[in-house]
Amino acid sequence: MEIARSLKDAENALRDFLEFCLERNHGEDWPQQCGIDKDKVDNWRQLKAHAEADLVPNAGEERLLSHAPYEDLYEVVQQNWAGDLQSTFTDKEKLLTYMRILEEFRDPNRSRRELFVHQKHLIMGVTGELRAKITAYRCLLDVGKEGFPRIEYIKDSLGNIWVPGKPRRLKTNLSLHPGMRIEFIVQAQDPEEMPLEYRIHGDRWQSGNILFLEVGEKHIKKQAQINITIRSARKYHAYPLGYDDRVVFEYQILPEPNKA
Repeated sequence: MEIARSLKDAENALRDFLEFCLERNHGEDWPQQCGIDKDKVDNWRQLKAHAEADLVPNAGEERLLSHAPYEDLYEVVQQNWAGDLQSTFTDKEKLLTYMRILEEFRDPNRSRRELFVHQKHLIMGVTGELRAKITAYRCLLDVGKEGFPRIEYIKDSLGNIWVPGKPRRLKTNLSLHPGMRIEFIVQAQDPEEMPLEYRIHGDRWQSGNILFLEVGEKHIKKQAQINITIRSARKYHAYPLGYDDRVVFEYQILPEPNKA
């Protein structure tokens, strides 16, 4: 399970970072400027539309590259190496090799078979280095220096998604009531791969990256802000209140109809 999670987290982080770099270099019309054939880009859009057809629209929709066939990511790297990607990974051939390793082991048929110890070490090493390099570069952009962990991705059980580049306060435009339970999956990375702790503000810190919010009457508010924070085990943190990164999910929380 840990291996499968590491592969998935690394792939999600890579896809998100590639699109982040494309937006930085080409702006909102990056799909037309990134050097990828129009038919392939149209296929990405179709795959994204099909995936979202049965979902309620929300403020944190997934990025376009989240739906691109994996093999198209190689071309994205080749066509857009100069700039952020080169600054982040330095060696293009090494990055492409890492991507091939991810592709090899992400095969669900292969992942069902027991892996050798050396294969597990290879996967953990590759996925860890990819995410560490991405996190370190984001730190350089955000605070001008390395050192603090960053949140890479958060998804709640209602379908809302936050990724870097989006506002740090995600307005979900959803109404909730006391008694509901929300699950958050938080993906984060430390530049030095130190263990992280996670929490919803007001709760205790925990080592697991899956958080739960039991909506109660104390949360009733037109713009209820749920603060999701992370921290490393270091003595010093990025912010004075003792955390290293934070994202806020905003909901409207109303009394139950019979108690309004």
